[in-house]
Amino acid sequence: MKQNIIGFIFARKNSKRLPKKNILKLGRKLLIEHTIVASIKSNIFDKIIVSSDDEKIISLKKNYKDVFFDKRPKNLASDRAKNIDVLKYYLEKFDVINNFNFFSLMLPTCPFRTGDHLKKAYKIIKKSEDINTILSVTKSTLPAQFSLIKKKKIVVPLLKNSPLLSNNTRSQNQAITFFPNGGFWICNSKKFMKTKNFYKGRIKIFEMNNFESVDIDTHFDYEFAKYLFKKNLKFS
Repeated sequence: MKQNIIGFIFARKNSKRLPKKNILKLGRKLLIEHTIVASIKSNIFDKIIVSSDDEKIISLKKNYKDVFFDKRPKNLASDRAKNIDVLKYYLEKFDVINNFNFFSLMLPTCPFRTGDHLKKAYKIIKKSEDINTILSVTKSTLPAQFSLIKKKKIVVPLLKNSPLLSNNTRSQNQAITFFPNGGFWICNSKKFMKTKNFYKGRIKIFEMNNFESVDIDTHFDYEFAKYLFKKNLKFS
């Protein structure tokens, strides 16, 4: 009999921009533990998988008995390995298409995503039979339409019809844009297996505010997250 949903948390050992970021301390817990706790508190998962090549993370299994910790294969632990490649490996390993109606991917670098966020998003996709994916996002602080791209020794507008080219630089005139914050992707298993992509098919977004969406990828991000955590700011 099919179960409802399986959750995946991916945490590679090495990181170039912020070494060992997944095991940095945030409060009394390691960074990855905030995601583990959120997944448990959501009370939506039939199975939670933590995949890592870091022995310190694998050793957390003694603290979280209901979570399955899996040692990641070496070929999926290199700098070149993409999350989508790791995901495909685990979807096959756990035969997700036949065993689970939905699956979720949660990144440990988004520590302020909560169990309540996961629960609310899961409720939405369960009721929407035509939806492929629901993902957590945050609103862009600056219009994405103003983006520039480097070409050799100069920069040019990213978009061919960029508002910069028509001097339409009033922010209020631009469409609101969003970007994924790494909190979660929740997918319909069958629909995902047809596209093998989070952004194909019908997508819904679950908006989180800027504080909830802090994504730790640099030393500055980490210091900012520690400040927010220490001040015990409310993420609502």
